[in-house]
Amino acid sequence: MNIHEDLMIKSFRMAYISRLPLLFPIVFVLLCPLLSGCGYHHSERAGLPPWIKTIYVAPWSNRSNEFLLGTWITEDLRHEFLRGRALELAPKEEADVILIGKVVEIRTSGLSYIRYDQAIERRISAECAVYLIHRKTGRVLWKTGDIVREEGFLVGRSIMETEDLKDEALHKISQDVADIVYHRITGIF
Repeated sequence: MNIHEDLMIKSFRMAYISRLPLLFPIVFVLLCPLLSGCGYHHSERAGLPPWIKTIYVAPWSNRSNEFLLGTWITEDLRHEFLRGRALELAPKEEADVILIGKVVEIRTSGLSYIRYDQAIERRISAECAVYLIHRKTGRVLWKTGDIVREEGFLVGRSIMETEDLKDEALHKISQDVADIVYHRITGIF
């Protein structure tokens, strides 16, 4: 290494070393929030009154022609409450609140067509209503009728294949409805 390169390296080091005291406050300010935390913590019971500790998920009523959807939503909701920590599932006679739901309407329509009269993809949508009832008084604590979910599905080569694809779409709707209801219940009050 010649003297010229040695001088360049030393002047380069001096330029950056002289700036280090300016970097410490910036690094300190950036690292403090990461090290100290903001105090936020996730709580699934954030919106629930303390007296609501248990819930009974009643079988959903369903007057549509998709008979199993109400059963699937009921089971998916029970699974959500078992998996979560917000409320404990209980028998109807022991629960603080009762969750009652119903499938209001199912609609099926064409989504994609190869001809004006031949669909290759269809859409199924479900509209649901939910009520949270205080078991002892029968008072409605919360209700909503605005849960609408839709899912597309392909038209199969046979009627049975199409029905299987439609059932897959209905299972997805069931899981979505259960997820929405669970999160609305645990954050409503």
